[in-house]
Amino acid sequence: MNDKTIENSYQFEDNNVAETDNFKSEWIKLELEPIITIPQLDILKTQLDQFENCRVQILGEKVERIDTAAFQLLLAFTNSPDVTVAWFEPSPELCDVAKLLGFSAIIGLPTQED
Repeated sequence: MNDKTIENSYQFEDNNVAETDNFKSEWIKLELEPIITIPQLDILKTQLDQFENCRVQILGEKVERIDTAAFQLLLAFTNSPDVTVAWFEPSPELCDVAKLLGFSAIIGLPTQED
């Protein structure tokens, strides 16, 4: 991917745009590890839990391997009304797994062209 940020900046509740005034204005960067599987979930969950009411830019360019459990954790995080998420340079592997699982649109990742 070319220096692209994909942002999911609107939070929806009952089909209405929720107020985001309570969010911190600066973006916090979260760099994902190259391998995110079940053994790394506790660490990732601890990291994600500290970002309530924040804008989080997820740096995904280093991801080489991610399993379904880890992806479900990221899916829950990105769809939480308590955060605003932007993806920055998600790796092809990250996008491929999202597409395979049918999560691309839900999690806010682009589908890679074959």
